[in-house]
Amino acid sequence: MERELAKNKEELQKTKETLKETHNKLVGREKSLVKISEKFSSAKENLDSVSENKLHSDIELTRLKPKLEELKAKFIEANDNISKLMSELTFSTEKTSEMEQTIKFKEKAIENHKNDLEKRKKEIDILNEVVKSNQKGTDELIDKIKSLETKLSEVRSTPKVLERIKEMMVHKGFLSDKELEDIFKEFD
Repeated sequence: MERELAKNKEELQKTKETLKETHNKLVGREKSLVKISEKFSSAKENLDSVSENKLHSDIELTRLKPKLEELKAKFIEANDNISKLMSELTFSTEKTSEMEQTIKFKEKAIENHKNDLEKRKKEIDILNEVVKSNQKGTDELIDKIKSLETKLSEVRSTPKVLERIKEMMVHKGFLSDKELEDIFKEFD
């Protein structure tokens, strides 16, 4: 019986230790359960908040859908306008390129005309020099002709002067210097 009692005591001791362990585990689990409950409550609050936010988001989405459709339509219209403008820009660029080519051609023509004009100017300057030189020669020839005409007129008037002098000599027999000058003036 003593052995049994000792055995029972030993089992009782083991059972106490097991019971104590189980009690400690239960206390730990109770604490975990309280934490889990708190987390669950917090999660439920978060879920409620998320549900409320989702409801607000759905309302806002419903409100914004027409605006989105309107913006899509405007976007398509803007793309069409951009395409038209790009087409016009391409056309304008081609026209500009053509005009630039025309301008370059005209500038080249102007440059050629300028060069021609410069050549003509030089030719005119040379011709002017020739004309001046010829004018000088012509002036000299005119002076010579005048001189010759004067001499010719003197030569033509010489027989008349001589005739007159003879007449005066026949009438008077002599001639004074004054009378001779008068005769020369008469035939000048």
